[in-house]
Amino acid sequence: MKAELQSLLDDIHNDLGEDFLATNIVGLDGMSIAGTKARSEFNSEAVSAHFAMVMKLGGKLAEGSRMGSLRENQLNTDKAMIFSRLLGDGNFYWLLATTKNATLGIVRGLMDEYEMRLWGAIPT
Repeated sequence: MKAELQSLLDDIHNDLGEDFLATNIVGLDGMSIAGTKARSEFNSEAVSAHFAMVMKLGGKLAEGSRMGSLRENQLNTDKAMIFSRLLGDGNFYWLLATTKNATLGIVRGLMDEYEMRLWGAIPT
């Protein structure tokens, strides 16, 4: 099952092409269970761990403001866009980092396309 998960992440890398920076499947403890990156200088493990805190805080904010349940976060910097989306029962999230030049609609469509497939490939 882990090979299937890794294969899906590699497919995402290929689908995004030059706009792809990194992707990881991460537990809410901040530990990545699978990932791939295009650039060695991008520390996807550290970003994944930090985003675990972002996901928890986002969940509390959504709950406290009665805006519904957290689904996704998006962070834009001058160099990149980083998306984090909860998967399945909410114990894992998918981190996807792209260049700032990536087309937002393509990235979101790709995330919609792969979300359930990634969740189904997470080893239990």
